[in-house]
Amino acid sequence: MAHQITFLQLEALVAIADMGSFEAAGRKLGSVQSGVSRHVRELEGQFPKPLFERSSRSARLTVDGLEVLSQARTILQQRDALLSQYASEKILRRSLRLGVTELAALTWLPGYIEALRSTYPLVNVELEVGGVAADLYEKLRLARLDLAIVPDSPRWADMLRFPLANVRNGWFCSPTFNLKRRRLAVSELGQLTLLSQSGDSAAGHVMSKWLERNGVQPRSILTCNNFAALGGMASAGLGIACLPNAISDELVTLGMLREVHVGPVMPPVRYVAVARQDALTPFHRKVVTLARATCNYGTRYQDAGSREPLVTLDREAK
Repeated sequence: MAHQITFLQLEALVAIADMGSFEAAGRKLGSVQSGVSRHVRELEGQFPKPLFERSSRSARLTVDGLEVLSQARTILQQRDALLSQYASEKILRRSLRLGVTELAALTWLPGYIEALRSTYPLVNVELEVGGVAADLYEKLRLARLDLAIVPDSPRWADMLRFPLANVRNGWFCSPTFNLKRRRLAVSELGQLTLLSQSGDSAAGHVMSKWLERNGVQPRSILTCNNFAALGGMASAGLGIACLPNAISDELVTLGMLREVHVGPVMPPVRYVAVARQDALTPFHRKVVTLARATCNYGTRYQDAGSREPLVTLDREAK
């Protein structure tokens, strides 16, 4: 009898490998665990040796299973590339596992999702909003994400990186904070309590390196990997916060924060779209192009959404 291997069987195998269990693979594929198990049994029936270790309680692949997994990934990527290249955007049916950090979620992400849905109405977008870029990078490396939009870092050197935007952070404090002057030298920050994201985050890393280059050893730093919380802490007078404009503008307008100009100016944080080279398809490149067209880290979405026209991919942009 001729061997019959289906895309569903290959998708089940890849999902189990990526998610670590049959149950998690079922959730990812929108199927029940028994359905995933059936597809795997059917696939294993095509080969003389088992694909999974039966003695292990976890979903552990055998040596043969790893070989089949590698080929399965290649076949599915070729299928996706074919569909991305030649299928109409309006009938393309697939998933997009997208990871973003907090700042994108607070600014341009809603408009981006709207543009994605308009361009690819049948694509199911699975969002992961992470606290720090390193968490998203690890999921991307483990093939649990297709694309991540994160601050740039040398740590992503093994990935494809597509520049999106530069984001500048400024210094802000409460009007009641014990600081008489609105302009400071960077050396004076060492005598204040600084409010910042941790060194694991891009903003925190850029700030730490900038202080180090200028010979500043802060007396006190309070770290929090949530920009909105940092804005609240600064408003409460707990210190001087390193914040992007999208967070600070509203609080300044409400009189809860005031800007402190510090020289020299801190360098910007570069944001990029990151993807694994072995998994990039024409579809993902179009998704990145759409991200470039819609990204705006300067304004919160509720302030900008009603004024920005919907962006879609025209034929020339593809």
